[in-house]
Amino acid sequence: MKKLKKASIRVTDIAMQYWCEKQMELNYLFGPKFVAPEKVDAGKRLHEELEKEISVPIDLQPKNYADYLFKDFYKGYTSMSLLGKNKKAREISIYGMEDNFKLIGKIDEIDIRDGSAVIVENKTRESNKIPSEAQTLTNKIQIIIYRKLLNDILQNRFGYEKFNAVYSLTRMHLTAEFVTQLDALGVEKGMQSLNEVSKKFFDSIARMKDMDDEMYLKYINRNTGEVMKSVEIKYDENYARDVLAFTMKYWRGARQALPVPEKETWKCSFCKFRGNECKAWYNGAE
Repeated sequence: MKKLKKASIRVTDIAMQYWCEKQMELNYLFGPKFVAPEKVDAGKRLHEELEKEISVPIDLQPKNYADYLFKDFYKGYTSMSLLGKNKKAREISIYGMEDNFKLIGKIDEIDIRDGSAVIVENKTRESNKIPSEAQTLTNKIQIIIYRKLLNDILQNRFGYEKFNAVYSLTRMHLTAEFVTQLDALGVEKGMQSLNEVSKKFFDSIARMKDMDDEMYLKYINRNTGEVMKSVEIKYDENYARDVLAFTMKYWRGARQALPVPEKETWKCSFCKFRGNECKAWYNGAE
């Protein structure tokens, strides 16, 4: 964690460990070199458009980390509070703990289908080409860990109290400029604290009674918005625990980052670290 200058582990980090753990590490050490910025921007715009379909944008400009956390919790609480009415909530941040490490992520979508809450992860694609099995695996890992973190909240294994203890909310303070923004937005004074808004956020998640074991990956053409494929994933708690047991060994420093196995060296052809920062499976001249 110190080497990568990280205070928490993103769920997308864990998913990337199942694509190439070494590449995930090198991205933090040398910067993301394998995704074109314009592709990231196109995917981000599509996610923003999807979010706007069901929620009013919350115009807040955080000035420090406390402000950022407040905005995150307030957006999540507002969206989850309307889940019963809208039958859909989007861009919900999720927090948890594993092996004494802080885990964070963002769930694309929670739908209400036949009375049950269903997790949906939207993945954008450059074209209508169907993702490979290896690409689908990383997405499957991501959505399964999201569900595991939700389960931890629903089953009272993680919530406001543990979050407060780990993040030391009482030591954080909103900036005066941000409080002025909250006033302008009409946020009641009683909620203008990290303690209060985080309580409401975790309570709004804990109120979800029924969660379906079926989850869905939707692959969307980022240029046309067309859904190319929907993959059904069934949640398995034991599998989620196995995934975390394997990945946490790396974060604990119990082992070095692993390159792809030899049968998956085809992935190296798409990696700009190959032959430079990474010499695993590299056959070029030294």
